[in-house]
Amino acid sequence: MADFALFKYLEKPALLRVFLLLEDGSKERLEAVARIIAAPYLELKFRPDELPLNRVRIGAKLLLSLDTRVGTVSMYAHIDEITSPRVLRALALETFSYSQQREYFRVNAAIKVVYNRLTPGSATPPLRVPTSSINLSGSGVLVGCENKLPEGELFELGFYLPEQEPFWCTAQLVRLDTKLRGGFEAAFKYLQIEAENRDRLISFCLAEQRRQLRTKVQVAGF
Repeated sequence: MADFALFKYLEKPALLRVFLLLEDGSKERLEAVARIIAAPYLELKFRPDELPLNRVRIGAKLLLSLDTRVGTVSMYAHIDEITSPRVLRALALETFSYSQQREYFRVNAAIKVVYNRLTPGSATPPLRVPTSSINLSGSGVLVGCENKLPEGELFELGFYLPEQEPFWCTAQLVRLDTKLRGGFEAAFKYLQIEAENRDRLISFCLAEQRRQLRTKVQVAGF
């Protein structure tokens, strides 16, 4: 029997990250409000003009991802029907991972991050490019970037946590997603990082998670 663990978090409509898996192997990252029609079917409603209809086809695969209090729950789905320019009906497949099984949980947070590609033997000083994080954890970070970066290559990352001295680590670019409105999102996995600096990242993530939960409680009780 398929495991539709994601469905128990969709008793009310919820905002999901939706990755459209394209035929050329690339992915487009979108967001949609999901609601259950009748298991295993979901309705996904996107913002106006966000759904790239010229690249969407019946049967195409989607990756759905939702942040919960116990971690990120992810599920594959197929596009079953294009019901309108903003709405897809999706057939859910088996849930395949939980972020609580990852080394560290991940939070959505924007901090300053600087990156440069490591090119051993180059006489040219590395160009350090400033950006900001989209989400981060003690094991990796997702950042925005304007130019296409080479997957699999090594980079030096600098982190500027609030009210702390910056620190650096070596990371590998493990995924690059194309943004619908231009630019890219780059996912890095830390390869070499001081234990103290990893602890600083984890402490920041825990504090940020508590802050976000307090904000949700305050909004809900407004």
